[in-house]
Amino acid sequence: MSIAFLRSNLSLLPSAPKPLPLPPHYMRMTEQQQVRNMAETGPLGRPAGDHRSAERIIEQSSTLTHFLGTCDHYEVGDNLKMHVGDWTAANASPESRADAAYNLDQVLRFIDNVDERTLDGSQERSGVVEGFSNYGYTTQENSEAHLLKQFSAAGYSALRNLPT
Repeated sequence: MSIAFLRSNLSLLPSAPKPLPLPPHYMRMTEQQQVRNMAETGPLGRPAGDHRSAERIIEQSSTLTHFLGTCDHYEVGDNLKMHVGDWTAANASPESRADAAYNLDQVLRFIDNVDERTLDGSQERSGVVEGFSNYGYTTQENSEAHLLKQFSAAGYSALRNLPT
């Protein structure tokens, strides 16, 4: 076959497969870096153009839905609100509530994506913050839950140097 023949029939060749979409609880490197940078900047809230409500953000995030649907957040909830904002109906501002839900989703997804060699008490990228027991009042050492508890006490600086 000649090169001219191959060039004229390139459209007949199968195209390269498209990359598979990321599962919703995975984080891209740029998102992970944004969370790390929040140690200096503080929480940023939703990106420009994101007009979702807090309820919609929670509904669309399997990690956030699971976390808030269990008793696991009972002990750390109030401290989390100090760092990400109040995502509950107690916050009268729908914009602030949505930003807080977005911030919490970012933190939970970041923690779920931490390398399991670092947190051997949890499975990375499972879509669940693992390691809670006793209604969230006990956390397994070296688990995602333990890291979330550290975040609830220290804020974004607890996440700054973690490998994902």
